[in-house]
Amino acid sequence: MKTRSFFKKHISLLFVLGACFSCIKDTDFEQSDTLVITPIMEVNLVEVQETADSFLDASEAEVLMISDLIVLDIFSSNFINDNLIKTELVFEVTNSLNKAFQIKMDFYDPSNVLQYSFFIDIDNSLTNTPLVTNHTEVFEAMSLAALKSSTQLDISIILVSSSTGSVLTADSIGNINLTSKGIFYFELKE
Repeated sequence: MKTRSFFKKHISLLFVLGACFSCIKDTDFEQSDTLVITPIMEVNLVEVQETADSFLDASEAEVLMISDLIVLDIFSSNFINDNLIKTELVFEVTNSLNKAFQIKMDFYDPSNVLQYSFFIDIDNSLTNTPLVTNHTEVFEAMSLAALKSSTQLDISIILVSSSTGSVLTADSIGNINLTSKGIFYFELKE
């Protein structure tokens, strides 16, 4: 019992003496680098599911195009506009219709002026088995500036003439599904 107490006293004394006589160098916090944080955020954006009858009018004749207008209020935030440095829009389209399509994405500003546009070509499914098409659109520099100024997205699904001569009817089997996500890259500096 006495040896433990003796041992604790000497170790404690050595620790106190070491702390008293140790050398502490002045720290210059002005030399520190700027703190940069680069978070990445993934967000589900749009999901579209259409059957063959979506491409038929009241008399059951094919219509060449269907479209939907989506409001993009994500870019109205100052935080997004100040810190967003890159965006990737990732699309997956599954087509089981015996018809080829072209999907057109048009981005408009508040004055309805077209800022950016791109297409995704979708092959037809001869046997009505699901065919998957993936597309990634990257926005940087000028295209990112166009995206940030956009407040509306017009998605158009356009029928493409078929080499097989197939025509959609109310009895046509299959559908076309579009899912998408946005990957947003930020840079926060302090």
